[in-house]
Amino acid sequence: MRGLYPVMISRDLHDVAPLGLLDRSLRPATGLGELSPADRVFGWVNQAGNGAYRGNLRLGPIDPLDGAESVERFDRPLPLAILGQPKPHYGRFYVARTRQGQPQPAGLERPDTAYREGKGLRGRKIYPHHRDLPQGYWQDAAGDDGSRPVAGNRYRDYLRAEPAMPNDPNDQRADRQNRSIEGWVKPGSRFRFDIHVTNLSAVELGALVWLLDGLPDGAVHRLGGGKPLGFGSVRLRIAGWNVHDGAALRDRYVTLAAGSPAATDRDAAVSAFRQAVTTASGAPVFERAPWIAAFLTAARGIGSDTVPVHYPRAAQPGERHPRPRSRAENFRWFQENDRPGGLSALPSLALPQGQDDPPPLPVYVKPVSVKSE
Repeated sequence: MRGLYPVMISRDLHDVAPLGLLDRSLRPATGLGELSPADRVFGWVNQAGNGAYRGNLRLGPIDPLDGAESVERFDRPLPLAILGQPKPHYGRFYVARTRQGQPQPAGLERPDTAYREGKGLRGRKIYPHHRDLPQGYWQDAAGDDGSRPVAGNRYRDYLRAEPAMPNDPNDQRADRQNRSIEGWVKPGSRFRFDIHVTNLSAVELGALVWLLDGLPDGAVHRLGGGKPLGFGSVRLRIAGWNVHDGAALRDRYVTLAAGSPAATDRDAAVSAFRQAVTTASGAPVFERAPWIAAFLTAARGIGSDTVPVHYPRAAQPGERHPRPRSRAENFRWFQENDRPGGLSALPSLALPQGQDDPPPLPVYVKPVSVKSE
C-alpha cells in the first residue's frame, strides 16, 4: 500500500458505505439490461467493466441570436468566490432517515446521523436557482470586492470577498484556490440550437419535452459552471417541432406522398411521461411525486432579501446576517451546527402543498476568542 496518510481517513467511522444505502435500482448500470431512461437518452459507459451504449440524443451548433453582444468581456479577470467541496462525511446533509430520502430529524447527536443500515441517501445533489436577486446584482461587479451589500442583506456572493490592491494589474484575490473569469454571457442573452433524437420511447420523449417546454413560469434550468454562486440559470423553449414516429415514416415511404410525414403528438408523449411518474411514485398527481416536487422547487428558485442563497457561514457578533469575508471560515458553521442548540439537517425541497420555500438554515454567531494576558 502506498500513499496512505491520516488526512485521507475520515475522523468518523460509519457502519456502512454510502453505496450500501443506495437502492439497487438507482445504482449505476452494469449491463445493457439495467439502463435507465437517462442512460438510453444521453448514453452510458460501464464503470465496472466492458460495455457502452451510444445515446439517442445529439445537440447541434449553438448560435447566439444577439451576436457578439451576448458576451461581456472584462478589462481584468474577475475573481470568483472559492467553490466549496462536497462533504459526504457530514451525515446531517447526506444521510436520510429512510430509504425514501426524508431528512433526518433535528436534534440528533453527530454519531446518530452516520451512515447506518435502515437509513438512506438524501438524493441527487442539485443547485437551486437564486431567486429575487436585487437590481444591479450582476452589474458593476468589477468595482466590488464582495464586502458591500447591493441591497439590504444581499451581497454579490459570487465575488471573492477580499480587498484588491489599488492599481495592481494582478488582483490579489486571484490565487490557486479560486477561479477568475475574463467575461460572461450577459443576462437576457438568447441562443438557438437543434436537438436530434432517435429511437426514443414515448415516456423518454415526453420527459425530454416536459423538461424543455413544460416547466411552470419562472422556473429555470441550471447549466455550466459556477452554479453554487448563482451562474447558469437559463430558460428553455421549443421553437420548432419536426419529430416523427416509425409508423408515420413508413407510411410516407409506402405512399410516396408529397409533404412531410405526420408529426408525433408531443402532448401525448408528455402525458405518457406524467402517467409513468404518477404510477411509479404513487403520488395523487404528477407534481406531488417527491423527486418532481423537489426539482420544481429548485427550478423555481429560493432566496429573498431576508434569506439569501450562499454557502453556510457563521456571522460575526452583532450581525443579523453573515456577510462575505476574505477569511470566511465556513467550517465554523458546521462546527456550531454540531453543538447542542444546533443539530439542523438540510431541509427537503419536496415541499408540502401550499409552501413556497424550505425553511432556511440557522444563522450561527462565530464564537469570540478571549485571550488572557
